[in-house]
Amino acid sequence: MNQFVTEWNTWRDSRNSALAKPFGWLSVVGLHWLDAESTWTDAPGTFTVDDGWVTVSLKTGIKAGPAAETFDLLSTVDNGGTAGAAGSFGVNGGGPTRATSPAVPSDTSTLPRVMDQAGAVAAGEGAAGSDSSAGTGAGSDAGSDGGSDGHATVPAKSQVRVEENGFSAKLPAGGSLNWFTVGNVLYELIDRGGRLGVRVRNSKSPLLGKFFEVPVFDPDPDFVFLARFTRFDPFKTYTIETAQEDLQLQTQAAGTVTFETSHGEVSLLATGCPKTGLQLDFHDSTNGSATAAWRTIDLGVPNQDGSLVIDFNRAVNYPFAFTSFATCPAPIEGNVVPFDVTAGERRPPFFYSEAGINVPFLFYVWWDEESAEVTRPWYSRFGLDITILNPNHDDGRISLVGFDGVAMSGGDLSPLGRKARSRLIDVATEALTSRIPVIGIGAYSAFVIQAQRELRSQQGYVDGIETEYAASAERLLIVMNNELDPKQAGFDIVHTDASGLIYVEMPFDIPLESARTEVEDFQAAMESGASITSWQEFDYRMVALIRHHR
Repeated sequence: MNQFVTEWNTWRDSRNSALAKPFGWLSVVGLHWLDAESTWTDAPGTFTVDDGWVTVSLKTGIKAGPAAETFDLLSTVDNGGTAGAAGSFGVNGGGPTRATSPAVPSDTSTLPRVMDQAGAVAAGEGAAGSDSSAGTGAGSDAGSDGGSDGHATVPAKSQVRVEENGFSAKLPAGGSLNWFTVGNVLYELIDRGGRLGVRVRNSKSPLLGKFFEVPVFDPDPDFVFLARFTRFDPFKTYTIETAQEDLQLQTQAAGTVTFETSHGEVSLLATGCPKTGLQLDFHDSTNGSATAAWRTIDLGVPNQDGSLVIDFNRAVNYPFAFTSFATCPAPIEGNVVPFDVTAGERRPPFFYSEAGINVPFLFYVWWDEESAEVTRPWYSRFGLDITILNPNHDDGRISLVGFDGVAMSGGDLSPLGRKARSRLIDVATEALTSRIPVIGIGAYSAFVIQAQRELRSQQGYVDGIETEYAASAERLLIVMNNELDPKQAGFDIVHTDASGLIYVEMPFDIPLESARTEVEDFQAAMESGASITSWQEFDYRMVALIRHHR
């Protein structure tokens, strides 16, 4: 067991280190699909597409240089010799220079095999591309054993050229190329399903600056299974969805992996190559709550008899769990594990989209499900990315690293078991210690109060609080730490105790939804000092408090 945990910790450290690289997946800040001629705000120039070649004509004053991959390609000529010195690459280099690569660029070298609509071998986005330790281990042979007939194919090639005022590149189907850089920004050229795009990576991305680690479940040997691999000959082709709603790709299943569990025999489709490494993309019932919409596992190379190990403790997130600018392949339809996979990586609290970095917030709640279904969409609309957990059912410990706050809300303590109560006190204590916002609502305010009392006592403070403040039966009590200033959102403070906790009250008898429909109307009402007349307005103002603190 000690060796199992030690090896898992080493793997996890490697995974976190890989994600923290300057131009890794956490640096992605944009994705632009290309037409015949394309540009956008902050683009370094104009991109044109002609006969598969993409050319960027740089704006006046823009200084650009080759990314490492492009530089390597330009250092090799078609006959296998060496090109001129490094300094020969430049926008004004005195005429076009051309080079080809021997394989799909390394950014896709450890990714699951995906085919474009014409059936050409390509590669989709894996757990973190070459930036991760969680790839398939397939090396740069992105076409190996992945052709439409399930047999080896000739690796596809990328090509690059230097133009008078820019650069040109041509990709193989499904390829990616770290193309050129402008300051701390890297421009990556991609082909997905025959569509060409430019992905922007910024080594000073706010998401990269915020990153510490990916949250995980505790390692559990019960989620390690001995499986057998049965190869398809030829491989079978499937159309799959991706992280982009308007993009479908084709992938090839190399065979099935079958294993016995307490829920019966489970058989799933594996992608990749049995000679260089298999990969398992899967759904399970934790998706969308404790975990991302789907995850993936590197299965490695099966033994001669087809046996292999499936370790769900090493299930990782695809890049789409961190950024909206990824095109990751979804699992083949039907690849669903029929039990909760509470192992491996959890859903990251941090996320980057066109709106910028999200405001991740952890919410333990036990109200009636009808109310929860109504209120859940409000949070994202108001700008908070909520991870909602049931304190009794979601019993795994979640680190608050990456979250901008935590709340706990419930009208009755009686459904909670001893472990659930202890867990909520621990969560509140961690939030108070970390000095991030923590809010207790209704009966659950007791956990914030108890955590603060115990923490202050451990620190040697004597606050002399003999009687706790209590709201009347007709009003809801909200307790928060002094990291927040409820007056900023129009709340009236009814009490502040000697430990620094702040108390606010709300009447129970207000409507669930507001007559207001636009976010601007909620904002205007708060700024004008209007009273709160619905729970929807209450939620808006709580979100405003969190966002203001950030």
